[in-house]
Amino acid sequence: MASPDESGAERERSSAPGLADLTSGSMSDEAVEPHAGVPQDHAPRDAKALRLSWKQWPWWLMALVVLYELVGHAVIRARVPPEGDWEAAAAFVDGAWEEGDTVVVGPAWADPLLRLHLGQRLPLAHAGRSDLAPFERVWEISVGGQASPWARALREQEPALLETHGALTVRRWDLGPSPVRYDFVSHLRQASVKIGERSCRWQARGADGGGLGRGPLWPAERWHCGPQPWLFVGETVVEDLDQQPRHCVWQHPAAGDVVRTTFEDVPLGERLVFYAGLYYVHERSMDHGPVEARVLIDDREVGRLVHRDGDGWKRLEAETDPLGTGASTGDVSVEVRADDPHLRTLCWAATTRGPRREVEDGPDFSAARPPSITEALEARP
Repeated sequence: MASPDESGAERERSSAPGLADLTSGSMSDEAVEPHAGVPQDHAPRDAKALRLSWKQWPWWLMALVVLYELVGHAVIRARVPPEGDWEAAAAFVDGAWEEGDTVVVGPAWADPLLRLHLGQRLPLAHAGRSDLAPFERVWEISVGGQASPWARALREQEPALLETHGALTVRRWDLGPSPVRYDFVSHLRQASVKIGERSCRWQARGADGGGLGRGPLWPAERWHCGPQPWLFVGETVVEDLDQQPRHCVWQHPAAGDVVRTTFEDVPLGERLVFYAGLYYVHERSMDHGPVEARVLIDDREVGRLVHRDGDGWKRLEAETDPLGTGASTGDVSVEVRADDPHLRTLCWAATTRGPRREVEDGPDFSAARPPSITEALEARP
């Protein structure tokens, strides 16, 4: 026979809500009635309703994401000029094209569309330009009124022509006669190349490289210096540190020797403008030594450019007649050397020029340059 205390405990346990009742939500209203003196707002919520609300939340979030993507897609599609606008703008520019023209597009991400519709007007010297000096007129095709990086300075002037073709705006600026007297890149075949005292040979070896992870394209015809396959002087296009295409002369330094390229009887003008840079993959790690380029006229140094990782597409300007001899032509040489030539894929472009024109410089892309791998690693906490 149970004692009075034991029977009282049994009655208390039997009257308390069980665990199964709490988890199944089958409790009676009386079982969940708040205790006396406890505010209604602090009463326990119904467990079943709480579980349902948490199960439903992910579906609402997914629905919002889908809706956001659909609206964003519609907005993007509405901002893309239709194909007919591109065809009309390209036909207009192509029909009015003259020798000495070039064409750019704004914003920069539309460049593939420009090449699709006006690729016949964009040879390597245009697609990989260093500045605007070689050109006498600049066309700009603008999407949504946005300026090309190459036309930002030009936008400060009134264009000579302004046309609208649907969602595209076509502008043209007339810059005047080009100051360029001689382009070294386009005359590379007429040059001579030596590594130390040994002459390099002009060869047709077939194009190689190019594409993701394969470096710049090695031209089919080039001055082969060997024995390493990359030890040559040739015309190509490289991506610089700002991932801009540059039409230039690949002149890789050699271990212990100077690589020298010489152009004879060059029209000198008043000044020589020289650009040089490295293939961006070989520069962005910021862990290789410098490479040096010397410019000589009739064996007299007129300029020296030392390129270090992080310099990007670097510019040098030198007088062609610093001694005032009055010479109108001369033999111009470019010498390249490096103490450690490993991955020093130097590529350069140069022209001789007459008096400076008001507009001839290119844009500075370095402001939008992302941090290098070394800088990113050093910035980590």
